[in-house]
Amino acid sequence: MSRDLTVIELDVIEGEVVPQGVVLSAEEMCSMNFARLEFERLAKILMPLIDPLLFREDETACAIARHIEQVRIFSRNFCWQHRHLGAAYGVVGKRPGDKGCDQ
Repeated sequence: MSRDLTVIELDVIEGEVVPQGVVLSAEEMCSMNFARLEFERLAKILMPLIDPLLFREDETACAIARHIEQVRIFSRNFCWQHRHLGAAYGVVGKRPGDKGCDQ
């Protein structure tokens, strides 16, 4: 392991420095819960339509199925492991002030 220091010119560095940990407020997590619920509803509408096409190796159907799965994986299913924080702020899938959003 090397302990040498490297000096980097400031004009070479591009981008934005962000902290390692990210903090979500209860309100933001409530929005994630709502987004997860809406995404699940959308997937339930789309999957029965594209399932028969997947057997025919339809390019569009394969792309839709792949993107649905990628949204789940790379969003970590909309921060699913922290969903209870949002539930403390508002009912899961319902934002404060929303009327009739469970349809």
